[in-house]
Amino acid sequence: MIKGFEKRPEEFAAAVKAAAESGYITGLAAKARAEQNETAAFAAVYLAVKDGIGLTPFDSQIIAGGYLDDENVVELATGEGKTIAAVFAAFLSVCRGERVHILTFNDYLAKRDREWMKPIYDLLGVSTAYITEKSTHDERKAAYGADVLYITVKECGFDFLRDFLVFSPDEAVGCKCVRAIVDEADSLLIDEARIPLVAAGIMDAPKDAQLPEIFEFAKSLNDEDHAADEGTAAAYLTASGEEKAEERFGVENIYDEENNELLAKINDSLKALYVLTEDKDYIVKDGTVRIIDAFTGRIAENRCFPGLLQSAVELKHGLEVTERGVIMGSIPIQFFLRQYGRVSGMTGTALSAKDEFSELYGLIVKHVDPNTPSIREDKPMAVYYDEESKLAAVAEEIRAAHEKGQPVLVGTADISQSERLSALLDTAGIAHNVLNAKNDESEAEIIRNAGMPGAVTVSTNMAGRGVDIKLGGADEKERDKAVEAGGLYAIGTFLAESERINDQLRGRAARQGDPGQSRLFVSLDEKIMTIHKLKKLIPSHKYPEPTTDEITEKTVLREVARIQRISQGKALDERVRLLKFTMIGEKHRELTFSTRRQYLTGEKKPTIWQDNFAIRYDDALMLYGEERLADLQRDYITALINVQWSRYLEFSAALREGIHLSVIGGKNPTEEYNIECEEYFGEMGEALIEDMGKALDKIIAGSPDVPEPPKPKRIYTYLLEDPGDELERRSLAEALMGEIDYDEYGEYYDEYRPSDSPKKDKTEKTEKKGFFAKMFGKRD
Repeated sequence: MIKGFEKRPEEFAAAVKAAAESGYITGLAAKARAEQNETAAFAAVYLAVKDGIGLTPFDSQIIAGGYLDDENVVELATGEGKTIAAVFAAFLSVCRGERVHILTFNDYLAKRDREWMKPIYDLLGVSTAYITEKSTHDERKAAYGADVLYITVKECGFDFLRDFLVFSPDEAVGCKCVRAIVDEADSLLIDEARIPLVAAGIMDAPKDAQLPEIFEFAKSLNDEDHAADEGTAAAYLTASGEEKAEERFGVENIYDEENNELLAKINDSLKALYVLTEDKDYIVKDGTVRIIDAFTGRIAENRCFPGLLQSAVELKHGLEVTERGVIMGSIPIQFFLRQYGRVSGMTGTALSAKDEFSELYGLIVKHVDPNTPSIREDKPMAVYYDEESKLAAVAEEIRAAHEKGQPVLVGTADISQSERLSALLDTAGIAHNVLNAKNDESEAEIIRNAGMPGAVTVSTNMAGRGVDIKLGGADEKERDKAVEAGGLYAIGTFLAESERINDQLRGRAARQGDPGQSRLFVSLDEKIMTIHKLKKLIPSHKYPEPTTDEITEKTVLREVARIQRISQGKALDERVRLLKFTMIGEKHRELTFSTRRQYLTGEKKPTIWQDNFAIRYDDALMLYGEERLADLQRDYITALINVQWSRYLEFSAALREGIHLSVIGGKNPTEEYNIECEEYFGEMGEALIEDMGKALDKIIAGSPDVPEPPKPKRIYTYLLEDPGDELERRSLAEALMGEIDYDEYGEYYDEYRPSDSPKKDKTEKTEKKGFFAKMFGKRD
């Protein structure tokens, strides 16, 4: 952290400008590198920005750069120049000998920001590079040698995983995680934190032949044979469905432990059929299932549903089932970011997520006032009884703004809602553009004109898009007309699970002191209201009757606003709990990756054959010689560590499917998961020795033709759509809730506490019956 900056950031900004006035770039940069002088470093950047791209940095950008030097998340409003602020912090880190990764939201921004900032870095003597999905292996290897690298967290994480799977140090691109500055920090560190980055290998393994039959069975069930939990988006069999499944597949009890895999496939098929919705959760485009990002509303490139759920969705639409291979490496984004020695971030919406940044990452949120104060008018939230009346009101609001020539940007919940609103606008004769996952390739052109007078743009949620909408169009030729009409009007049509998501849409209006307005329209039938039980919060005599008019009852308005706070609090509790739940896997990953890396680089010499199979090792030594046998042992141990780790990932994924049920036996799911994983990991060493012994036998038997160790034919990467519901309520537990100790495990199941099971004194003890005895015994 810059000494004294925290107490006097404005004085530091003044000192930087004073140093810039009396100095020159090369001299200041040299002083910064030699002495690690913070003022000189920032002054050099200040001058380089002026000379390199013709802009004069604001004080707010200097101050933001100062906060970015420490473990902070900087909140700086949209349009205030976060890209330039990051350069201040990045150059100071380079002066300290750190290589910096600036993690952008998408490939477009990685390329754009690097090319835009390159003249500044060139004047400072700093090497820069960018990596996108299209970058070759050699380009990546060169780019990681740059002082400052612009890259998405996705591409950086994939390179990290691929480096784990190489069989020669020269094959690695050298992804070293030292210092990260995260753009759109709330999106990456919170919204997408649990999304696992996956590296899979095509091995000699057949596709699942049983799934099509199971899918057809699920499809044949009647409505009373299955149900869904809206809160967890889980599907499950009812009692009649369980009986049909047991009869169809010839099993005595569908919940017996040996039938876990069958049950998981049935549940995946049910979820594909009855929970996941086309044009809301995914679209089918060019013959493939493409997931829609819940936070941005755009196609989530290169992402798959977990397990066999992706295949089930493909079967639902009669598509060819794609092969995703054996998962050989996986790391959630939040754990990948923990690989960096130092992390800071920046975003336009951070204050409402300050508790999450603190709890999950130990990062402090610092708000920086904009260079020009915002004059945006935020109108009060409008509440309606149902979706139909809400959208009608939104259409009327758009009509009024459109008639006076005011540009309007509407952020909708999903594709379906955007298309319903579009139909209403068509009926009203209002020209408009629709931007959603079905046509997001048109985004640049649509956004380019979104600030034109009278323009109406209907979009799925704009969060995280890095969009800069200029009044009067990209060239601002009609700016005066747009300003006179009131500036951009940002309208939201749903209550997001976090205030931050709604704020991101508001932030698109009134950038850099421009005029603008915002308003949020919500209805009482939205999913968030159902999940968090709005009706229970409002006294029955205050709950409104069906109406098409705006609801103004103060009690209703207060409780609707409270729903969002409840949602935010629950989301934070779940993230913290799930972080504890997954920490064990991260510990095991670090140990596995580190051990393999040591074998690969020669830092550690494998001696399994000498220590455990001395006689056979001597036989092999006579056949191959010491040097050749050492190479073979290294090749086999690195390959078999990959195999063992992929088995661990398969085991832990299967364990996650059913670990929530342990609460029924009076056990804590988190503890049980950690115990099971720890035991499995502890046995991996013996399994590796056994596999190495078999490999040694093959080598001896195959001489002089040495059999290849088990390597993947090719490696490819993708992201999993991880619901993170391992510890959520499950309906089977609800059905067996009579066995739950509500006082100890109420955080998971308290909602289902029966009226005759009042809360007990914490000191009272209850008998806890064995989990497997109760869970896997035949039901009455």
